[in-house]
Amino acid sequence: MVTFDCSASHHDGVALVTVHLRRLDVPTRVTVRNCLDGPVWPPRSEGLPEAGWSETGFSGVLAPGAHALGYATPAQPEGQPAELADAVAVPEADPIGARSGGPADVVRELGDPSPPADAVPAVEPRESPVATAEASSAPGAEGDHPVRLPSAVEPWLAEMERRVDSAEALAAAETLPEATAAVRGAGGLAEVRALADDGDERRLRLVARRARRLADRRARATIPVETLSTLA
Repeated sequence: MVTFDCSASHHDGVALVTVHLRRLDVPTRVTVRNCLDGPVWPPRSEGLPEAGWSETGFSGVLAPGAHALGYATPAQPEGQPAELADAVAVPEADPIGARSGGPADVVRELGDPSPPADAVPAVEPRESPVATAEASSAPGAEGDHPVRLPSAVEPWLAEMERRVDSAEALAAAETLPEATAAVRGAGGLAEVRALADDGDERRLRLVARRARRLADRRARATIPVETLSTLA
C-alpha cells in the first residue's frame, strides 16, 4: 500500500512543499493535489515544467520504490500542504522518465537547441506598412520629426510593460531564490495573484485590435490637401 507524507517551509512569501511517496510495489499512477491557496510552481528542466506537473499539482505514473516530489507556491503553509488524491496500480504503464518522443520531453532531455543570444546577429525590425503610413500621414512627420505617443497613452503602456516584466519573471522562476526574488519584485503575493489573471492580456489585445483597425482606416483615408485648398 502506498504511504504518503508531506511538509512545507516558508521563505519570504513562498512556501516550499516536499512530498514523500513510499512502498510503490508496481508502476503506479498517483495524483498529488496542492492544498495551499496559491498556484503550483513546479520543478523545471530547460525552462519547461517537469512531466506530470500542472498548476494544481502532480499526476503521473511513478516507478516502483520511493519518490520525493517538491514544488513551490506563493501561499502561506497553513494546514496540510498537499494530499494524495489518487493512487492506482498500472503494471503495464511506462513510468515518467521513460524515453518519450514528445517535443517537450526531447527539450527536457537534450536541452534547448537555440544558439546563445550573443551569437545571433542583431537585425533591425522592419516597420509594417500600416505603421509607415501612420507615421507619414501624421502632422509634422516629414523629415526627421518622430511620431510620439499621446501623453495619456504612454504611462499606461509603461505600466503594462512593468506588469509583463513581472509576469515573465514569475513564469521563468525555476528555483526557490528565483521565485522569492520574483515575488518580491512583483510587489508581494497580492500582486502575484492579480498578475495570474489574464485581464492584462485581454486588455492589451483589445487595445491592439482597436488600434490596428483605426490605423488601417487612417492609412486608407488619403486627404487631398491641394484640392481642398483650392475649394476652400
